[in-house]
Amino acid sequence: MKNISLEVYKFQVETKFVNSALLPPFKGATLRGAFGIALKELTCINKNFKDCNLCLLGSKCPFKQIFRVEIEKNNQSHNIPSPFILEPPYENRRFYQQETQFDFGCLIIGKMIDYFPYIVLAFKKMGEKGIGIKGNRSQFDLLKITSKNKIVYDGSQGILNEYRYPEKIQSTKSSIDTITLKFISPTRIKSDSTLTKDLSFELLMKTLLRRISLLKKNYCENGKLEIDYDALMEKARKIETVFSNLKWYDWQRYSTRQNTSMKLGGFVGEICYKGNLSEFMNYLKIGELIHIGKNTSFGLGKYVIINADKG
Repeated sequence: MKNISLEVYKFQVETKFVNSALLPPFKGATLRGAFGIALKELTCINKNFKDCNLCLLGSKCPFKQIFRVEIEKNNQSHNIPSPFILEPPYENRRFYQQETQFDFGCLIIGKMIDYFPYIVLAFKKMGEKGIGIKGNRSQFDLLKITSKNKIVYDGSQGILNEYRYPEKIQSTKSSIDTITLKFISPTRIKSDSTLTKDLSFELLMKTLLRRISLLKKNYCENGKLEIDYDALMEKARKIETVFSNLKWYDWQRYSTRQNTSMKLGGFVGEICYKGNLSEFMNYLKIGELIHIGKNTSFGLGKYVIINADKG
């Protein structure tokens, strides 16, 4: 089994509310929106431009490279997966009292780690501007940012330490014949251009491999995913679904840029597969880290492997 690598950096951001806060049940869109606004205010020198492609500094601008990523193909702009993922606390809690700690995760892909100092400054500015439901923003102090139990940013001193500690995926040497995945944030996967919760193992792997391939191609030095895709998909078709209790979860977010509410439903729950799974484990472990499906920068598409039985 080939060991597939993807350079991912994972951080834990620790903050504390200065005043009481009211947040929506799913906080990923709130975090991403506040992050984008803060990053643009920090880095954009042509704030009146709605289209980053019109700016001469677009290819060098941290805001465009981190937040508004696109590629040109056949003289048209195409969105590609974001190089960051914000992981909100996965809880339905809405009210946070003054001095309550509020922590969230941040993942950065590949060479985009070069922009990490900008990201830290954006988190700091987010706290100064406040987050929350429109018209009810609450400030927070950025206490510290850690990675692999090391303090990479100390908020009390404003010091940025070494921060390049990539995650390591351990290869699975034992044979695996059953696995259960638990989707803990709404997951948006399309089949024939339609969102679905009928997640065959083939569709799961097709979606995951496409995501890994695009992330490697656009953000990693060794940018090609070298696999026999057709052979792997043939094996994926033989994996059976033992049970699925995936259910649809609807939620809305407000888009400041589009000035409208948007529905972003997805499925949550557990699904169990059975078959010769060993060859797929490295991919599934990477997916556990980088999420899957659409809108992952909000924290959508988060799953964990809760059971992997050896054959």
